[in-house]
Amino acid sequence: MEKNAKSLIVVLLCGALFSCNNSESDSNNDEQKKKTGIVEMDTTDVFSSDDYEFVLPRPFALAASFEEAGMSYDASRMNPLSNVDNYKTEGKEILNFGVYSTDLVYNIMNDQPQKSMKYFEALKELADKIGMGRIFTEDELAIRVEKNIASRDKMEDLLIDVHEKSQEYLQNNQLRYLSVIQFAGAWIEGMYLASFDFEEKGSDVVGYKIVDHMTLLNNTIKGIQAYDDRDEDLQSVLDALIDLQSTYKSLKSVKNAEGMPKLSDEDIEIIKEKIHSIRALIIS
Repeated sequence: MEKNAKSLIVVLLCGALFSCNNSESDSNNDEQKKKTGIVEMDTTDVFSSDDYEFVLPRPFALAASFEEAGMSYDASRMNPLSNVDNYKTEGKEILNFGVYSTDLVYNIMNDQPQKSMKYFEALKELADKIGMGRIFTEDELAIRVEKNIASRDKMEDLLIDVHEKSQEYLQNNQLRYLSVIQFAGAWIEGMYLASFDFEEKGSDVVGYKIVDHMTLLNNTIKGIQAYDDRDEDLQSVLDALIDLQSTYKSLKSVKNAEGMPKLSDEDIEIIKEKIHSIRALIIS
């Protein structure tokens, strides 16, 4: 397949948190989107071929959206750091690179510098396994992260730097399609962390956000399907994502919707259970 677009590897080293536009006007627009939690598709990051075309979202979208809805912080909900050594296959390593990326941002946005540093170290360890460890050593990036780990604004700039270096690495090594695998892990972790507040906030608050983010699932599935060298772990996650998509589309509120579906409490609970099941599969 022709690889003719920029990659988006750390579509969540920022855990779907930070926007990467360069112009001043784009920066202002992105600031507004950060405040409103809008999920925006970034058409500069298009994966395309004769068979399909899809885009990945701007990195800020997922966490910002649920942060606006009042996502609470609980350190026990994150993937334990002790699990890093358990991941031995390519699928598990890349998926959990995405998971730990979201956990890192979860800590940063909740002003947890010590936890943030520990999760950054976990990312470096997984990067070494994947073969991207040099990204964290160039330009003393790790030292700069350590110095600024308590500053959300400065960490945004540093993670954008990681994002750019990751893109370059994948393009140079013809590994661009691995970015969507990482995104799958990051997306599931973001939905998982947010799910604990679904009942408390109620369907009117989180329902439309779930619908918004479920539109990303189709592109995520397409991206993983485009990667032919899927191992057994990655295939199992892909099958679970397809099942989640099928379940969502079969909900009456979705099938019978005129415009944006309005999910019921029961619908949200069904989606939540599926998200928790997939997340358990990824981190196990």
